Amino acid sequence: MRNTYIVLLVLLITSLVQGCAYYSYSTRTAYGVQKVDIEEYLGPIDIGYDSPILSPVITFDNGVQVKFYISGAYNYPPKKTDSEYFNNARIEMFITSLKEGIQLNTKRIILDQYRIGKKIPIKFIEKKRYPSLARNQHGLLVCTYPELSQKAFYDFYKKESIEVPYMTNLKLELIKGSGLISNSNILCGELVAMDTNFAGEQGYFTITLPFIEAGNTKEYTVHFYPVGTRYTIK
Repeated sequence: MRNTYIVLLVLLITSLVQGCAYYSYSTRTAYGVQKVDIEEYLGPIDIGYDSPILSPVITFDNGVQVKFYISGAYNYPPKKTDSEYFNNARIEMFITSLKEGIQLNTKRIILDQYRIGKKIPIKFIEKKRYPSLARNQHGLLVCTYPELSQKAFYDFYKKESIEVPYMTNLKLELIKGSGLISNSNILCGELVAMDTNFAGEQGYFTITLPFIEAGNTKEYTVHFYPVGTRYTIK
């Protein structure tokens, strides 16, 4: 009963505010009410810290579309027996654009774990399309590393920016499953946050992506929360 009163109180308070959208979290994971401006707030599909983060397709007002995937392995503190690979959080990113002439500045991507006061630059790895190593996909060109080696895992992109592909005939949200990793009109990469984990308070973070268009840079911020049930209030 007490939980019901809390939810009703939140609904009453937010209903008094006009012109804004809010997310109210379930009382099981109640972290208050967060104002939503132009950013999109994301979380795991399943309730709990052990689930992977698979974002919906996010479309920015510059026409760029992006989708993220983060393994649930980074939601646990690394063990002493874990390989070095698990000490550095890796975020898969699939990105394309509905307009031509847009670039991603790969040197100014920032991860901000604001609850612990940690803000670090993210390194970018361009995953190119090579024949699949999976037996049932032999010969299929998919987005992956050139080889499964320590060197490949840290082959960071060295240039200042990279061209975002122009999707001429299909929107990213219409592409399902393996289409993301096999479609040549989608740039697939890996954002690597060195010495980073998403367990506990570290799981509240933002990723800021800077895009260059006609010589001008505009930044977009995506917020991630390790929560389950959410209610949208307008």
